[in-house]
Amino acid sequence: MEFTKRRFGWIGDQEITEYQLTTTKGAIFRCLNYGAVVTGIEVPDRNGNYENVVLGFDTLEEYIQDSPYFGALVGRVAGRIKNGTWGPHQLTQNEGPHHIHGGQSNFSQIVWDAEVNETADFIDINFTHTSPAGDNGYPGNLTVKVTYRWTENAVWDMVIQAETDTKTLFNPTNHTYFNLSGTVKRTILDHKLQISSDVYAEVGTDKCPTGRLYPVDGTPYDFRKPIFMREAFKKQPAGYDTPFKLTTGDIRLSEPESGRKVAIRTTREAVVVFSTTGMDEDYLVMGKKMCSHLGIALETQELPDAVHHPHFQSIVLKPGERYFSQTTYHFSA
Repeated sequence: MEFTKRRFGWIGDQEITEYQLTTTKGAIFRCLNYGAVVTGIEVPDRNGNYENVVLGFDTLEEYIQDSPYFGALVGRVAGRIKNGTWGPHQLTQNEGPHHIHGGQSNFSQIVWDAEVNETADFIDINFTHTSPAGDNGYPGNLTVKVTYRWTENAVWDMVIQAETDTKTLFNPTNHTYFNLSGTVKRTILDHKLQISSDVYAEVGTDKCPTGRLYPVDGTPYDFRKPIFMREAFKKQPAGYDTPFKLTTGDIRLSEPESGRKVAIRTTREAVVVFSTTGMDEDYLVMGKKMCSHLGIALETQELPDAVHHPHFQSIVLKPGERYFSQTTYHFSA
């Protein structure tokens, strides 16, 4: 394993660093101390060609100005909280009346403290941050540690830990967008997706969960067996920004043409699938204009807006408790 780093830019007097972790076979994982952003994952196709399989930018300015959370760690709470309310607490309303992804200047837009731990078989990047009481309306001083481990077997292991001194909310996610074709040569239309989920959470026109959980059987949300995204979009032309309650914590994405696969295993309750449908933007991703279906985000988390739906898993974190979650991404071809 090899570890290198380079200056990626500045935010005021804070230096932004890109860390690169490389296996002996040449598989690469890159990330920033800005937003704990994953900027690149380079893994081989069936012919041994190493290419980047996640969406990202070349410059810090693009991440600051244009990014729809490419590769970022978002929180304190991922997804939407309807009207930004939790009991007596009014959270930042940064999507109309609603709160999304932790509010303004959330975890995806801060500079994290970073520490590197190297061994023969893996390298860890440990990101830490203390979110002060009142940050985006949340109570409690929240101490967060996020570890990205890259192993010799091209496994990205993400562990998130947290503690608070006052009862608060915590439901973070990583917002990496995948495209296994490599350097966005193709869209995700011919990717296959499989999710171990028997039910999905209905969302309203405001994209907030209604609280109703429906069986996936016989619906466009049935990914229990691998299905080409092209076929899924025929059933659901509007695309997906959909929470799925997981049964075994397994999610699989593959692209038969390149042979690349990523097998995701998580301790989290759910995954939100965001298909980038209709995302025709002016910015470039690896030299290609951002367009509909250029990537797919698989956001492991607890079901969104859980504070308004008691039958969803609680996202309340109390003093004396230690939050822990783990999601692993195993790349192969």
